[in-house]
Amino acid sequence: GWSLIMAASSSSTVNTDQSEIGAYRTENVLVQVTTIRLTKENYLRWSAAITMRIAGRGRIAYVNGRKVEPAVDSMAWDTWFLEDNQVKSWIVNSVSSDIQPLIFRKKTARDMWIILEQD
Repeated sequence: GWSLIMAASSSSTVNTDQSEIGAYRTENVLVQVTTIRLTKENYLRWSAAITMRIAGRGRIAYVNGRKVEPAVDSMAWDTWFLEDNQVKSWIVNSVSSDIQPLIFRKKTARDMWIILEQD
């Protein structure tokens, strides 16, 4: 629930002693970003909740299309791929099991978002 999310997010505040791997591990523990699961009836409510959570983690550009995939051979690609997959996992885990197959194989978080906006 929210208490787990709040406890985990408060423990991920900036700490100069914390390694990068530790920061990523903290991110990965937080699979459930919202208690609201998208069903066929609650898109507006779900969208508002997940947008706040994604924006609050500094990743909204991955769903609104402003963060485009860099060239695969560029230095920026690894970070982009990691962060995009974090957002994809947050989205997949915030939708109901009957909606997951519609988005599961999409290449990017933006691609998933477009499908969910349409349906």
